[in-house]
Amino acid sequence: MGMGGMIDFLFLASGIYLIYTAIMAKKRGTIAANVMLSKNANEKDIADKVGYIEYMYKKILLAGVMICIASVIHLANDYYIHSQPLTWVGIALIFAALAMYTAAFSRGQKKYMPRQKRQGKQEKQK
Repeated sequence: MGMGGMIDFLFLASGIYLIYTAIMAKKRGTIAANVMLSKNANEKDIADKVGYIEYMYKKILLAGVMICIASVIHLANDYYIHSQPLTWVGIALIFAALAMYTAAFSRGQKKYMPRQKRQGKQEKQK
């Protein structure tokens, strides 16, 4: 397996992890700090935990599914199909998933975390 195949497997694993994280958040109310919170935040900073999970659930789930699909496309393309346009489709899916996740994450932080707590943590870092 070449380097491209390893990267595709890493993307597949990360997509599966995003799906798992979304399902666990919805099912058990657990928030994966490395996916749903910035590094300086914790669950106590969320004003409405249930609302935040509801907001992020579909977006994280969709991003994970898109990344998994892109990874499978790349793996099939690398080993069987060998189509340059298909490579770009996979890359576009990954970029779209990352853009969607990043926008949702940013909006979710602003909407569900009180501004004064976010500002206080930023000031402590300076």
